[in-house]
Amino acid sequence: MLELMVTVAIVAILAAMAFPSYREFTTRMTTSNNTNELIGALNLARSEAVKRGRQVAVIAINGNWANGWQVVAGKADATGAIAAPAAPGTTEATCRGYLDFDGATPLCPRFNGALPNTYYILGKATGAGALDDRVVFGSSGALVGSASNFDFSVCRPSAHADSNQSRHINVRASGIVTTNRGTSGSPAGPCS
Repeated sequence: MLELMVTVAIVAILAAMAFPSYREFTTRMTTSNNTNELIGALNLARSEAVKRGRQVAVIAINGNWANGWQVVAGKADATGAIAAPAAPGTTEATCRGYLDFDGATPLCPRFNGALPNTYYILGKATGAGALDDRVVFGSSGALVGSASNFDFSVCRPSAHADSNQSRHINVRASGIVTTNRGTSGSPAGPCS
């Protein structure tokens, strides 16, 4: 019986020592995952804009990047005029059901739901009148509208905030997307 109690105590001590490392590992992985999902959506929007020859945007759900985002192309009307991209709704079903005027061409190729609890993303457009809740690419693959640059800070949960381990994503005017670790210099704001 004594040997069993000693073994259980040793296992408990080892588990207590390993838990903080495991928590940090999962926090870093989730932050990287959130970053990769957003970069994937931005690159998809850029390539779809070039392929379709019309504006395509990555739009934050309900204006908040932590709620998720969707990639949406501009919709044509009966005259063939193409409107600026607009959010079709706030659910994956409304995204999937958003079709062009012909009733067959999908206009919302990707929907990402809300981030895991307490993770968040800050977004900031540079340019007079530019909106912080959307990144819009034109048919050349470059940013359109008044935004000359767009920055994201992909943040860890507040309880484990670390601006050095958070991620900064930059979308240049040319449409090129870059990322690096650390958000202390991000125009979107540091994660704290």
